[in-house]
Amino acid sequence: QKTDERSIEANGIMAKLVSRLNIISDQAPEAVSVALHDTANFVLTLIRLYAPVDTGWLRASYEKQSLAQLHIIIGSAVFYSIFQEYGTSRQSGTPHVTPAFHQAEPFFKQALAMRVKNLG
Repeated sequence: QKTDERSIEANGIMAKLVSRLNIISDQAPEAVSVALHDTANFVLTLIRLYAPVDTGWLRASYEKQSLAQLHIIIGSAVFYSIFQEYGTSRQSGTPHVTPAFHQAEPFFKQALAMRVKNLG
């Protein structure tokens, strides 16, 4: 009889686990999307902070565009932004996009961990 009770208890625990995993798997894409958008906002803020300023046009030109839930583009329409980032044969660059993106991975990992922790 104890074996039957343990079996019933184990089945109940497994059922709860499966139910919780189903809930988590349903919520995971949204958690990843939110963490990704939080990271994109963080990167955009850093790019604007690091961008060299003469008139302020370059700094203000950077924007984020969401193409899909998990596809975000950050960029500038200012034609000289690439020259500011990487330089030219006559002028060294002032990297502002690259250092911002280098900080994105740890931020994303932390944001995702926080979102996943709150699932279910």
